[in-house]
Amino acid sequence: MFNYIIAALIGAMSAVLANRNIAVYNDGFRPVYTEYLNGNMDRKTLATTSFAVSIGLVIGFAFTNSIAMGIVIIHTYLLMGDIIGTWFPDNKKGLILSAIVGALWGIAVVTFMSSIQAFFAMFPVNFLPQLAGVADYVVATFAVFPALVVAYQNGVKKGIITAIVTLVGYMLVARFGVFQIGDFTLALNAPGMAMLIGTIVMIVFAVKTKTDAQGADLTNIFSANIDVIKKNWFYFAIMGGLLACAASQCYLTTDVISGPLALKGSFAEAALVAMVRAIGYIPLVYTTAIVTGVFSPAGSYFSIAGGLFVAAMGLSMPMEPIVAFLVGALIMGLEIVLLGTIGSLLDKFPALRELGDHIRDAMSKILELALLVGGFTSSFAIMNEVGLGSLGPMAVMIIWMLNKSAKKPMLIPLAVGPVVAILLGIVANLIKILGLAVIV
Repeated sequence: MFNYIIAALIGAMSAVLANRNIAVYNDGFRPVYTEYLNGNMDRKTLATTSFAVSIGLVIGFAFTNSIAMGIVIIHTYLLMGDIIGTWFPDNKKGLILSAIVGALWGIAVVTFMSSIQAFFAMFPVNFLPQLAGVADYVVATFAVFPALVVAYQNGVKKGIITAIVTLVGYMLVARFGVFQIGDFTLALNAPGMAMLIGTIVMIVFAVKTKTDAQGADLTNIFSANIDVIKKNWFYFAIMGGLLACAASQCYLTTDVISGPLALKGSFAEAALVAMVRAIGYIPLVYTTAIVTGVFSPAGSYFSIAGGLFVAAMGLSMPMEPIVAFLVGALIMGLEIVLLGTIGSLLDKFPALRELGDHIRDAMSKILELALLVGGFTSSFAIMNEVGLGSLGPMAVMIIWMLNKSAKKPMLIPLAVGPVVAILLGIVANLIKILGLAVIV
């Protein structure tokens, strides 16, 4: 029951924030709000735009990856919150309807996720265990993303140095990372520690990077927008608390890396991943917020990292979700208070802004490749249940190539592996039912 309540509150709050024109999750949709707030766009056009830019991500990325990972991706709630909030008028009636429909959506997501396993278990070929293999390579390969970031910002040579340091760190932790302290055994997670080592090297190189780029002094130019966001700090604090609480209870994750780690009980490593990801999103989230006056309902994800850190503490119920809520609310409140300060830092140190851009690019590239490889292996395992294993990777490659070469791709690259694996799970069941399986 607790997860239904949290999901309903998150769904309601995300829709309300969008309805009140305070925050939307889709980074590409946030600048559109400027046209609406300036009176150059009506509510109907705003709503239509919101649906157009978000519905594909909800279906093609959020739901498919949530099913594959076994934990709800945050996009499932917050992108739909954008759509629901903008489709109702921004008045008192629209506010109430947004909250109600948003809450119902949150409940529907939890109901769907809790029943999907039982639903597929009824099929002749229950492919969910094999589908989980989509994420097998994500955690390990993600550890090397700092090397790619350094290569983007400082050249290939320094990228190679970072990669070597990361790999050596991994091998040392894997070999010597278990410590016995009395009856207590401390086992360090090798990929997580390798990523931490690489991240430290990445930050060192970034600090030493010299750039001639000049900041645009956005903080002073758009000071009125910052004031608007700060006036709504209470709403953001509540949202930050809810997201941190959900993350601490493994109901929600920001990405396909920290989610699987949290499900395995590796909350400290999941929190580290979420923290690095949050750092990478600071330039994008804060810059668009300052320019448009519309923030993100998740901020820069630091509240979720805070919730995972609380989970790593191993507190008992009900103390854990309560502490996670308070920590998340505090973190989000600090994000709002420091909005102008962080914006000024990004203006004064362009290298930090560039670092964030490179972090996001590197994450996307590595995740795309890792999920594609995971899609190959998972699809092979699924189709192997009916004796047609090689058909799985063939199908993934065909869809990936066609999607890549299409003038208007149907799927975002990150979703190709999971989507094709799910479709092949359905195909495998049809083959089984029709008696066309090579093996019985």
